[in-house]
This record gives sequence, C-alpha cells and structure tokens, in this order.
Amino acid sequence: MRFRCGHWLEYGWAEAAGRRGFDRALVLVGEAERHPSGRLEGLVYPAQIDTVSEALFRDSMDASSASGRTLTTHAAQSVPEFHVMVGRHGRTPIQWAHAIGLLGPRTLIGHAIFLDAHSWLHWASRRDLALLAESGTSVAHSPTPFARYGQTLQDLGRYRRAGVNVGLGTDVSPHNLLEEMRWAAVLARVAAEDVRTVSLGDVFHTATVGGAAALGRDDLGRLAPGMKADLVLVDLADPGMIPARDPLRSLVYTAAERAVRDVYVDGIRVVANRRVLTLDRTEAAGRLAEAQLRMLDAVPGRDHSGRSAEQIAPLSLPLR
Repeated sequence: MRFRCGHWLEYGWAEAAGRRGFDRALVLVGEAERHPSGRLEGLVYPAQIDTVSEALFRDSMDASSASGRTLTTHAAQSVPEFHVMVGRHGRTPIQWAHAIGLLGPRTLIGHAIFLDAHSWLHWASRRDLALLAESGTSVAHSPTPFARYGQTLQDLGRYRRAGVNVGLGTDVSPHNLLEEMRWAAVLARVAAEDVRTVSLGDVFHTATVGGAAALGRDDLGRLAPGMKADLVLVDLADPGMIPARDPLRSLVYTAAERAVRDVYVDGIRVVANRRVLTLDRTEAAGRLAEAQLRMLDAVPGRDHSGRSAEQIAPLSLPLR
C-alpha cells in the first residue's frame, strides 16, 4: 500500500496481508468461473506495479501460467509512479516489468500511458513501446478518467502502428464504451497533432477485436460463425443517426447510446427497445446513493490529512 507523509509518497509494505489476499482471490476466481452462466472469467490481478512486491508478482505469473488466465496490473499510469520505479529499480515501470518476465502475450497492462517517450517525462530512453510490442503485451486504454485530469496516451495511433494490441475499456461512470471511443479518437489526434494518426475504424477495432484479444477470447469481438452472439442493434431512424451516410461516425460522434435499441449477450436479449431487462435501474440508483453517503462519511478516516470529501473534491457549484 502507499500513503502520503507531508509531500512525500511513502510505501508501507504488508507482504503477509497481500499474500492472504492473493490466496483468497484465487479461491474466489475459481468459484466465479464455476457459475452456470458460463460468462464469468477470472484474471490474476496484482493491483499496481509500484505497490506489489517482486515475489508476489512472480507468484502471480506462476498462477497465470498454471491456470491459463490473463495476468493484469496497472503500470505506467502516473508520473509519480514512473519516478518511484526508476528510483527503486533504476528502470522505467515497463522496463522493470520486462526484466522480471511480467510482459507477454497473456499480460494486460492497465493504462500504460507514461512510457519513457511521453513528453511529460523528458526521459532519455525510447524502449518501452517496443518492449510492449515485441513481447505481445496488451494495453487497456481508458481515456475518460485521465482526460478529466488533463492526461492522455501519446497516442493510440502510435501504439497501434508499433504493433501493440490495445483494448478499450471504461474505468469510471458512465461506463459508456461509445463515449470512450469518441474520447480515444479525439485525444489521439490532439496528442499527435495529426487528424490522421488514428481512424474511427481503428478505434472501433480497439473497442471490439482489441479488447477480446487482450482477454485471450477469440470467440468475442466479431460477427462471424462460431463467435458468441453478442449484438448491439442501432436505430438508424434516431435523429442522431440521420443522415446515416456513415453509421459508425454518426453513432460515435453524434448519437452515442441514445441510438442503441436492443442488446443481445450470447443470444439473450438484455436490452429491449432501449429498456434494460436485467436490472431495476431505479432501485440500483437508490442503493448507489446510499453507498455514496457511507463513503463520504468514511473519507476523513482514509485521507492522509484527515480532509473531508468537500475539501478534497469541492462541489462545482454551491448547493442551495
């Protein structure tokens, strides 16, 4: 775990607790994968490259290899993490991961934004992107949470041209993959200062085939014989889709989820005429509001300076 002491980022290692959590997680994953739906699949997930010991990473790699499960961790997701890893190991986060054998076709790196070539780092080496590509490591790209803090991958088109498989994900509410596709395209072009760095077709591939490949699932991400029947039906008569000369462009840049009419997961209809069939959204929203109140009450006890939620994240406008 890590915490702040004054203006320093300190780490308090709890190896025994981490080991117990690791063992419990493997048991839980096994139980989940036995669910009769057949739709639950576990990952081996040591959380972050700067908060997990090398020994636990090596055991995670062994567990991934023995079970065939994807191994995932967060790495190169912040500037402080980059410098912590350089100070600790004399290598960038990606280079250290490579040195201990963590990179590979079964590995999925969360974010991988702050590679050695990122303009914010002014670093001397330019090896990280090639290490990801040569090792067959996938990257999970979630543009929205980082864009909110003024950060972005530099850039999606460059990663793809280097041969890195990138899957698109959601990391914060609203968990809207169409929004992530729009952000991915726009931010890539801004970061590259080049509208041609990535096409919308490239982004769509990242959101579908790229994500499936990152999870080691060759039965997802495409409409073809033998694939899972996961279908999203879009209403071309929706005002945001008209005129539908380029339906993908209209969907991503204009209509977004408003034009989604029906959704099927493995052939089972889960959204019908824009209504979710598997969830009482009003009831779920109420439980979410209750959970947030509990979370807000607990914030001072979890903050290094004992601050309230309002002090950490002030409201955009005062409530009256």
